[in-house]
Amino acid sequence: MGMLEDFQKGPAALTACVGVFAFIILYVYCSVKKQKKDPWVSDHIRVDDGGLRAAVFGFSDGCVSNVCLILGVFFSMSEESEAIQSKSVVISGLAGLLGGACSMACGEWVSMVAQKQGLESEIKVERRHLKEYEKEERKLLKSELERNGLSPETAEAVIKDLSKQGEEKMLLFHTKMVLGIDSEELGSPFKSAAFSFLCFAIGALTPLIPWIFLEDQMQAFQWTIIMVSFATVAAGSLQAQYSHRGVIWVSCRQLLVMCISAVLSVYSSYLTSGKVVS
Repeated sequence: MGMLEDFQKGPAALTACVGVFAFIILYVYCSVKKQKKDPWVSDHIRVDDGGLRAAVFGFSDGCVSNVCLILGVFFSMSEESEAIQSKSVVISGLAGLLGGACSMACGEWVSMVAQKQGLESEIKVERRHLKEYEKEERKLLKSELERNGLSPETAEAVIKDLSKQGEEKMLLFHTKMVLGIDSEELGSPFKSAAFSFLCFAIGALTPLIPWIFLEDQMQAFQWTIIMVSFATVAAGSLQAQYSHRGVIWVSCRQLLVMCISAVLSVYSSYLTSGKVVS
């Protein structure tokens, strides 16, 4: 009876958190599956602006890093009192959440800015080349068009038509075909940074919620495993909507990575502290 009463401590908060999380996942999943107008256009999503990559990377990194941090602290402080142990886990988890989210956002912003500036530099060089080496650049563009299936006559006609459209049109087409750079879509550093911060924070908060609302450490540990497993599978299911892989394959891949990371974290705690909670 006492064990049942302990288990029921904080159920409202935990149930609410799990329910909200499940609702968000279900809402996003239904939104993805919902039939849209003009599916030949709306079925495609932008995956080259850094947003999707930052969101997936942020959530996965937040969840993995914080669950490893929490388990490491939990197992390494097995001989401390429950109050000290729980407080240490929460403080470490919150520090990992804030520090990791800020680090992810800053790193994503800096990397995206560097990438964008590098691409802009290449476009500037190509603009200069189109003026200084016009004949050579036209030959290069013609060979690229022919490599993509156009006949020599058609490729020559395309280049002549573009020349009449002005320098900017020629530059835009040339950078796309020859360099593979879309000068109008160079990515958004702020979007990537915001997605990284938000998704890392959500991922890092997932294993921390039970330790905030539950007093019993073993129950908090069990709920952490349950919530992290659920969140990992749910994230894998969402990723599968934008992948050629199936839901089961992607979810199992995510779960496997999480399990390996958790085992390594616990084992490192064993090596450093010389003991593991039994």
